Amino acid sequence: MHSESSRSRYEDLSISQMVLANRPWRLVRDLSKVLVAIVGSAGFFVVNSNAWAIADTQDVGRLVLIAVVALVGLGAWLIIAHSLWENSTRTPDPALMRRINIATLLTLLMGLLFAYLVLYAVVLTAMALVVPSGSMSSNLSHDAVFEDYAAAAWFATSMAIVVGAIGSGLESDDEVRETISRYRPQSPGTQDESASAAPSPTSDD
Repeated sequence: MHSESSRSRYEDLSISQMVLANRPWRLVRDLSKVLVAIVGSAGFFVVNSNAWAIADTQDVGRLVLIAVVALVGLGAWLIIAHSLWENSTRTPDPALMRRINIATLLTLLMGLLFAYLVLYAVVLTAMALVVPSGSMSSNLSHDAVFEDYAAAAWFATSMAIVVGAIGSGLESDDEVRETISRYRPQSPGTQDESASAAPSPTSDD
């Protein structure tokens, strides 16, 4: 009865409720090693004149493609390296596990996109504060305008996300699963084992 009631309670949750429980806006913040790798590499690219020059040669379409590849790459690496994808054919409730997989994908998509936008704003601000326009102009061989700073920050953010994959490899599977799939119900069999392992109440008689 315990496993059936728990299972029915899980089935009542929608995909959006699972994603909300996963708190995607806290994804990168809670993966400390990923965060350190991303922030550290972003700082490097902010002051790297070679990165400015590379960004200066890219059009908007290419910068978008680089960002998409970086985000998809980090997301795929997290799923593969930490076994986040559940095999729905090996569970008592395949439909539930499919919803969990969708929720995991949406959590990653929303969490990484949110982290990217926040990081971009931080990188652009830092670049505007620490990189003099004269220095950038001399490296680009033309007057530096806002678009040049925006492109350089865009490229730096994408490269920092790529380096974040290295940091994700240092995270334990438990840490990643707890962060990305906060809602991940145990199978009924596992729940029964946990229940039986718990100490039973003693009687006063």
